Amino acid sequence: MKPAPENLILVGYTQKPYGLLGELKVSPASFDFDRHSSLTTVYFRKKDGDAPEALEIRATRADAENWYLKFKDLRTPEAVARLSGGQLLIPSEERLELPEDMVYVSDVPGMLVIDEEGKALGKVVEVLEQGPQELLVVGTGKQDLLIPWNDHFVKRIDKTERKVLVDISTLRSLL
Repeated sequence: MKPAPENLILVGYTQKPYGLLGELKVSPASFDFDRHSSLTTVYFRKKDGDAPEALEIRATRADAENWYLKFKDLRTPEAVARLSGGQLLIPSEERLELPEDMVYVSDVPGMLVIDEEGKALGKVVEVLEQGPQELLVVGTGKQDLLIPWNDHFVKRIDKTERKVLVDISTLRSLL
């Protein structure tokens, strides 16, 4: 197989082998739950920094919460066990167009953050995953500001102007 493309995006988190025929349980990271059915090749990465490994998909199915993928040349639970606890990625040019009210997490870093008073706070440096909660790390020039990414604090994300509008009035006493 050819080397992995430079720009890869996340489509799922690998769990554990399932059954006796080499299926791998995957927790989807896509807004389109049926995305698995159109995948032909994915790239597996155990952790950031590792070189992604191309995997050709031979069959897919899903239940109410997870995908189950079978890969070419991996036909036993032991063969797919090494894939547990990693990420499945696809080339960024294969990503789906999002509905108007959604944004890819990978597109948020670099966006300007504007507070409820119209003041620029800084730019999003990264999005941190803290258990069930994601945090926007905003570089202010002094100290990074952590803003929970939920409807209470993040009011709107403008994809075209690359701005995140937030209401941090309840956090002001902590700043």
